[in-house]
Amino acid sequence: MIRAGMAEVDITPALGSEIPGYFGPRLASGVKDPLYAKSLVVETESGAVAFIVLDAIAVSSPTVQSIRASVQAETGIEPAGIFVSATHTHTGGPVSTGFGCTESPEYLEWIARRAADSALLAYRSRKAARIGFGRGQEEDIAFNRRFFMKDGTFRTNPGIGNPLIDRAAGPIDPEVLVMRIDDAEGNPIGVVTNYACHTDTVGGTELCADFPGELSRFVKRELGEQAVSLFLFGPCGNINHIDVSGKRKRDPDHFRWMGRILGAETVKVRDKIIASDEVSISALNGEFTVDLRRPTEEEVEAAGKFLESEAHDLRETLYAKEILKIAASSDSGPATVEVQAVRIGELAVVGLPGEIFVEFGLDIKERSGSAYTMIDTMCNGTIRAYICTREAHRQGGYEPRMTFRNRFPVETGERLVELAVQLLDRLDTK
Repeated sequence: MIRAGMAEVDITPALGSEIPGYFGPRLASGVKDPLYAKSLVVETESGAVAFIVLDAIAVSSPTVQSIRASVQAETGIEPAGIFVSATHTHTGGPVSTGFGCTESPEYLEWIARRAADSALLAYRSRKAARIGFGRGQEEDIAFNRRFFMKDGTFRTNPGIGNPLIDRAAGPIDPEVLVMRIDDAEGNPIGVVTNYACHTDTVGGTELCADFPGELSRFVKRELGEQAVSLFLFGPCGNINHIDVSGKRKRDPDHFRWMGRILGAETVKVRDKIIASDEVSISALNGEFTVDLRRPTEEEVEAAGKFLESEAHDLRETLYAKEILKIAASSDSGPATVEVQAVRIGELAVVGLPGEIFVEFGLDIKERSGSAYTMIDTMCNGTIRAYICTREAHRQGGYEPRMTFRNRFPVETGERLVELAVQLLDRLDTK
């Protein structure tokens, strides 16, 4: 027998709050749509898991630990089975210190309580349930953002209609994975959608949940206001919404269009799923440590010379300051990295930290023994940086460029994949 519950609580910060995600500072001037912490709790005789997702650019390890402790104390769910992740919206609250933003300790403390509340509400609302899984495809809203250029160079986001573009440097993952959660009578409790595309389609200074917010509104229109839509942010460190061909003109409501497209696919897949009241649950997690990259003497010297020059490029100035900050710091690690895996019947869910390149997600899916494999990134807070392929490190570009936070070693992605596959294999034998 399955028991499941879902809940959502508002985590929209006050106007005037700092907004992380860009190189320059932004202060919240309005609210396009509310931000939420949402949760799903699934329980069977074999175990229980909780998925907690925040409309935020990231979630730190201390915040994750606080949420897990609160949820475990109230529910008894083990930390390995408590997934805490972010949708990575670039129009959220001040959860992160970096370019253009300083985190707010007060906001972090508040959202930790609110996120735990959402899980407790989901736990307390659990009822006899039926669950099922399905997959769809959506190829028209996500694009690889790294490109080979005709002049032999390499660019990230080279611009719409750039005549020097030769070809994309990598794939996308068009799979739309869906979990259907109904009560025993077949009434919708909610859905989970897993898709790989950067949630940076809005910009500006109005708070917004980006396209997962519109996806949620679409689901509620179709399934009822009680239905909760949980979005798991797939591996998309090198994937975004920009079609460089320029075939579709972007407008300020592009995120709404994307959300409706993804919502329609979610509901279509959901309606075809045959839900069951008999599944087993098991969860595992694992860790490894890495030493952090440091700049070479040549990189430090070049950064110093740049800052002494009369150059005024904001982005390059910030990067140069980051190099000198790393050089002046004794912090070279080791950093601890966590991977989670859970099996719910035919579904495996892998929780990975950081902004993971799509190739790593595709590799895990190919090697998974489950019929369906969701990959939830920006999860558990142990990495808040890009995790690039070796090829991307050789090519350079925006994502592998070193900053104080963005300096995990080249092999990190491969180690994440290997640990994820090991955990999935162990779940197969439980």
